[in-house]
Amino acid sequence: MNPIRIELPTPFDVGSVNAFLFTEPEPVLVDTGVHSDENWAALVAGLNANGVALTDLRRIVITHPHVDHCGEAGPLAEASGAQVWVSEVAQRWLADPAHMWQRRVDYYAHHFLPFTGLPEPAFQAVVGSMRRAAETAVPVPRHRLTTFPLDGTLQMGGLPWQVLHMPGHSDYQTCFYQPDTRQFLAADMLLAKTPTPIVERPLDDTLTRIPALPKFMRSLDLVEALDIETVYPGHGDIFTNHRALIAQQRQRIVARKEECFRLVRNGRYTIAQLTEEMYSHIPLRFRFSGLWMLVGYLDLLQAEGAVTEQLRDGIWHYIPANQ
Repeated sequence: MNPIRIELPTPFDVGSVNAFLFTEPEPVLVDTGVHSDENWAALVAGLNANGVALTDLRRIVITHPHVDHCGEAGPLAEASGAQVWVSEVAQRWLADPAHMWQRRVDYYAHHFLPFTGLPEPAFQAVVGSMRRAAETAVPVPRHRLTTFPLDGTLQMGGLPWQVLHMPGHSDYQTCFYQPDTRQFLAADMLLAKTPTPIVERPLDDTLTRIPALPKFMRSLDLVEALDIETVYPGHGDIFTNHRALIAQQRQRIVARKEECFRLVRNGRYTIAQLTEEMYSHIPLRFRFSGLWMLVGYLDLLQAEGAVTEQLRDGIWHYIPANQ
């Protein structure tokens, strides 16, 4: 059977988020939306509209531990008795979100943002947005959690779906591919608008950041190679012709990267200066999404040898390599 889309409201700039429901041979829900009264009502209504009561759910599968995708997992598991399935690398985000969010906030506040040169209002907007997101994170009781490996398969809708680890937007993101029906549950890997490559706290204690946008580009290569007929995205409408979308997004990334490089050559050397030039049209409270993209363009330019990163007066500066 095909996954059934249930569109759920969020308070975020990205708009609504998708959950996907399989009703046979047992009810399985992929992603849950944010933790809110509005989301809960929409989710219950969506289940009921497809003949599924809360207590019918048997499994809840989480693609990645962002609050708009897993926020209702804990309450939903308690209300339904279902098990929450999540990848082995993302399990701690569901079991102990308060600890994991605090680690992320600390990393941004002490090891990332101070080196960007962002003015204090922008600094506080980024940290504040994370703290607000953390407030919506509800832990999933450990006895309700089941983990799956990054190279395994999951049974959904009576068919085996391949688990595909797709870092870039999130280090913890998994997508699911069904080769016989050529269906792809894309999470936030493929969206109509290019997903933001979120700067993650490194998984180890070295605090050495692994660039996110290059990881996203490598994941795009993997998705492009798949034989896909239908894409079920984490946001927006179901679509086909995934390779055309990938080509379009690659072109956009290259164009914006070159725009960033032109600004660097014209003396805009810091992340703060470049963010202001390229994303001043975005309201301050949402500008962190532009910040992530900007850092991604700089990461690509560094990987290509076009710019070098230098620490000057406690701020990262990006200098043309031939300068």
